[in-house]
Amino acid sequence: MNKQETVLNRRQMLKLLGVGAGSALLAACAPAAPAAPAAPAATEAPAAPAPTEAPPTPAPTEAPAAPAPTEAPKVMVNSVGKQLPDDAAPPEQQVFVTAGSGQPGQFMDISASVYNRAALSDLYGIPLTRINKDFELVPGAAKEWKVSEDGNTWTFTLRDDIMWSDDTPLTADDFVATFRYMADPKSAYDFTWYYSKGSGNIKNFDEVVAGKVPVEELAVRKGANDYELIIETSEITPYLPRLFLFVFPLQAKALAAHGPTYNSNPETCVSCGPFIVKEFSPTRIEVVANPKAADDFKPYLERMIAIPVPDGFQAYLAGQLDHTSPSNAAQVDAILNDPQLSAEATPDVGDFRTDYFFFDVTKPPFDNLKFRQALSHLLDRDSIVKFITKPLLARPAYSFLAPGFPAANGEALKEIQRYDVELAKKLYEESGVKVDKLLLQMRGDLEGYFGKEITQAYADSIKQNLGIEVEVKSVPQKDFMADLLKRTADGKPDTTIDFGYISYGMDYLDPSNMLTVMKGSDLGGRHTWNNKEYQDLLAKAGPMTDIEERTKLYQQAEKLMVEECAFIWCIHRTPVNLWKPYIKGVPMEPGKINTNRGIAWPGPTNAMNGAASEIYIGNNVLEYRKSIP
Repeated sequence: MNKQETVLNRRQMLKLLGVGAGSALLAACAPAAPAAPAAPAATEAPAAPAPTEAPPTPAPTEAPAAPAPTEAPKVMVNSVGKQLPDDAAPPEQQVFVTAGSGQPGQFMDISASVYNRAALSDLYGIPLTRINKDFELVPGAAKEWKVSEDGNTWTFTLRDDIMWSDDTPLTADDFVATFRYMADPKSAYDFTWYYSKGSGNIKNFDEVVAGKVPVEELAVRKGANDYELIIETSEITPYLPRLFLFVFPLQAKALAAHGPTYNSNPETCVSCGPFIVKEFSPTRIEVVANPKAADDFKPYLERMIAIPVPDGFQAYLAGQLDHTSPSNAAQVDAILNDPQLSAEATPDVGDFRTDYFFFDVTKPPFDNLKFRQALSHLLDRDSIVKFITKPLLARPAYSFLAPGFPAANGEALKEIQRYDVELAKKLYEESGVKVDKLLLQMRGDLEGYFGKEITQAYADSIKQNLGIEVEVKSVPQKDFMADLLKRTADGKPDTTIDFGYISYGMDYLDPSNMLTVMKGSDLGGRHTWNNKEYQDLLAKAGPMTDIEERTKLYQQAEKLMVEECAFIWCIHRTPVNLWKPYIKGVPMEPGKINTNRGIAWPGPTNAMNGAASEIYIGNNVLEYRKSIP
């Protein structure tokens, strides 16, 4: 974001805050009858002629019936007082059904845990900032913000009309308690890198995480009143507000009384977001509209339900789910060959996610650059996309930043890790490495995006061309991430994943978000590759407001990373979503980046993008959905 853009955004944020008359009927006046003549004297009166019969009076013409008045559309209001659109189904049908898990995560708030959340999480608070469907930054709990002249002190002004469901106001104290929870080493929060030096740069955050200073010294505090939040950074961070769509407030009172899982229990759930938890179990999570939510956050939907299903695609076909994504090539083929499903399927950029292989470069044989280069030339990305994911769902990746993401430069980097078997064999020979077997561990959630097929295809290529046996092992996501991020007592990386397969998608639309993930575990990154030149390029680019120069530095950094082959880029996802035709609302309409119908990242079931408050069930629902689980 350049300086001009920052100023414009700040200004934009400040600006935000009867019967018609008719004619009378005329009566016809008949003339008066003449007087009867006198009878003649003594003369017999002649017989009177038979009177002429008067012609029959015609029956009066009936006036045409007045047309029945057109009935005004029936106004429907849901249980929290929100008027439904004219084409909406009645309130009892305003239910959105999605897939859950038979083993739901422990937490319902991203500020409590990123990797151990259940379905329908992140609906119980309003983040400091939000994004719209075009990934543009808009106000959230903060109605406006400003930065000091030196660029290091941010003041967020909170709305004063957001109430928790226990009738207490949302204040700066709740955000202070949330940041302190995330930094406190006792919490073991699993996303601390996001706010650390090189990313969020919150002053003293790293020191608190390391236990060097108490949480009270974290540079997040209440300002002049209950609705002013002050956050200091250790260096200029122009993109800081873009990070804060992840900062959902935990209520300070509930956090102190019940701990970070309070929203997993309907009895202790406290919400200032669009929904509140009604049921939380392995077989069903149900949330209902929050009557205490601010008017602009109240949903059209009455309920959201998550149920565990063995196969989301089959459940969608059976009318059990309102939304899903295909998870294998056969399902993609089924969509392409069915006119109705093809009409309901919409691809989009998702979260610009890239799936990749990685190495622990501190351990042999992966500390050998030529060996890593050899492996990089054995990944046949084109065949993976053609035969496994299908082109509808992915494109080959030769670098981290996907096409369309700021500073993406994949086409220029394509040759560095190209598929080249002969070159791979040559580099392996030159490496001097002698190894018979490797263990490739895959983060378990990637199974839903062809992970088993992709990792096995790569293992087969290594075996066939280098003679090295590769065992593929799927590890549950929670365990995989715990191992990947494991640290010794003095903060050094302590992972046992030497060769892995994982993915990453953006959290905010800036190169710093993606590239700082790779800055090295010693500095809060997720991997063991620590390269000073790379880190220096990121450090120099981060605070820059000259977009052109900043982009050049980020592209230099990415080129260096691709050349080092600590990561073997595999695919950029282009996810396809299936949406029932009765899911409606502004978030479903085509936008600037996603030009097809449907809601892209972060989807319809959280409060980051407003979609949960704005979608509704159309009045055509009964043509497709016969019952609600």
